[in-house]
Amino acid sequence: MFKHIRFALVDLETTGGQHAHDEIMEVAVRLVGEGVDDSWESLLDPLCSVPTFIQGLTGISQAMLRGKPTFAAVQDGLWDLLQDAVLVAHNARFDAGFLRANFARYGRQYSPPVLCTLKLARTLYPDWPKHGLEAICHRIGFYSEVHHRAMADVDAMKAFLDYARKDKGAAIFNFEVGLQLGIPVLPPSISQEDIDAIPCQPGIYRLLGEAGELLYIGSATSLQAQILAHFKNTAGDSKAAKLARRVGGVQWQMLAGELSAGLHVSFALRHEKPQMQRRIKAAGKPCCVRFVANDKGDIQLRLRSGLPANIVQTGEIVALFRDRKQAKARIIESASHSDLCLSRLGVLAVGEHCVCSVCDALADLSLPASTVSVAEPAAFNAGVTAAFAEYAYSPWPFDEPVLIREQNEAGHEEWHLVDDWRHYGSFHWDTNHQRLTEYAVHGVDNRTSISLLDARRRCEQSKDFQYEHYRLLRAFLNDLEWRRLSEFSADMPI
Repeated sequence: MFKHIRFALVDLETTGGQHAHDEIMEVAVRLVGEGVDDSWESLLDPLCSVPTFIQGLTGISQAMLRGKPTFAAVQDGLWDLLQDAVLVAHNARFDAGFLRANFARYGRQYSPPVLCTLKLARTLYPDWPKHGLEAICHRIGFYSEVHHRAMADVDAMKAFLDYARKDKGAAIFNFEVGLQLGIPVLPPSISQEDIDAIPCQPGIYRLLGEAGELLYIGSATSLQAQILAHFKNTAGDSKAAKLARRVGGVQWQMLAGELSAGLHVSFALRHEKPQMQRRIKAAGKPCCVRFVANDKGDIQLRLRSGLPANIVQTGEIVALFRDRKQAKARIIESASHSDLCLSRLGVLAVGEHCVCSVCDALADLSLPASTVSVAEPAAFNAGVTAAFAEYAYSPWPFDEPVLIREQNEAGHEEWHLVDDWRHYGSFHWDTNHQRLTEYAVHGVDNRTSISLLDARRRCEQSKDFQYEHYRLLRAFLNDLEWRRLSEFSADMPI
C-alpha cells in the first residue's frame, strides 16, 4: 500500500523542550521504503551550554559536543534525506517543531506529512498503561543498552512499527497509518471490490458498524467518491476518524439526482437513528422574520415561529430561516456586512450592543452628536430590504401540485410530487399501467401504486412545512422539469 512512500524515522536530542530557545545536539535518521534502507546520525555542536539535567538524561556531555558540526554544517545533507519523505517520530510534534524552526533559519520551509508513533501506539493499543518508547520496548520485548539517544530511539520506533504490523495485521496497521497521513485507505472489513461496485452516481448511503449497527447516513452526487472521502483526511481524534474506525460495512442506494438524494436522506434522518450523527430535529416551524415599520418609519425586524397563514393573500415579504438561532446569527451577520444598526432594527437583547458606524460615532465623546450622519428612513429601509433579499420567502409559484422530473446519467428516473413546497413522495412512472409507483424507502415496503387523481388527493392532505425541503426544492426550480399535475397525462411522452 505504501510502496511509493519513503518514511524518515527521526529522533532528536535537544538542549531543552522549546524550539524557539533550545538547540538540537544530536540527530538520527533512518530511511525506509521500497528499495530504501539507509541511516545517518551525528552529534551537533549546539553553540550553547547543555543543562546538567539534559546531560544526565541523555548521557551527552558538553565535552562530547566540542568540535562536532553545527546544524548549519549538516543542514544541506539532512534536507536531502528528509525531503519528500514522511516524518516518523515519537511525539512527532516535538521533532517536527525543532526541524521546522532550524530549517527556517536557512530559508527552508519544512512541512512534511507526519506519522506519530505515540499516537499510533495509543490507537492500536489503548489498553497499554503507558506509551512512551521505554514502556513500549518493554512491552514488545525489544531491549536497548541506551535510551534517550537519537539512533537508539529510532531503532525502538522501527521495532514497534514492525511489531504492530505483524501483531495487528497489515490491513489494520495500514488503515491506521493511512488515517494519520490522510491517505485514502479502506477499513479492514471493506475490500476494493466492494468500493468498485459502488456507482459514481447520486444517491444515499449508510455506514454500518461491525455488528451491523447504523452509524451514519449521507447523500452524495457521486456515491463512490463520497464514501471514499470518509476514509481520508481523518487524522487524530476527530469525529471523522472515530467514525472511520468503526465502519464495518456500507449500504448504498442509487437515486435519480441531487434533489432525490436530499429528499430521501432528509426522510431517513427523521426516521432512523444513526449513532454517530446528529439527527434532524423533529419537524417544527421555521423562524419567520417580518419587516414592520415603527412610528418613525424605520423597518424593524420581528421574529416569530412559522409562516403567516395568509402570506400568499397579503403578499407580505418575510425572511425565512431554519430556526430562531439561525435567524439571529444571519441577522447579525447581514447587518454587519451592510453596516445596519441593530438597535434601529429592534433586535438587540438586554446587555447587547451595536457596533455599526453610527453607534461607534455616537459613542465617541470627542465627536458632537450633530456631526454624526444618520440615514433617513427611506435609505435605511432600502438597505434593510437589500441585506435580507436572499432570505426572502418565495411563495409557491404554481396554483396546483407538480411532478418534478429528475434523471441521472445512468437513465435512473424519478418524479417528485410536490405542492406548496411540501414533498408528497417520489415515484417511478409505470408506462404499462399508466400509474405512479412510489419509490421504495430503505427498510420500508411502501411501493404504493397510485393514479394521477390519487396523487392530487394526496396533496390535499395536511403536511408540515419543512424548511430543508423548501430550500432544496427552491434550489432546483430552474434546473429541473416541473410539470403541473393537470398537464401530466398518461399519453404524453416521458
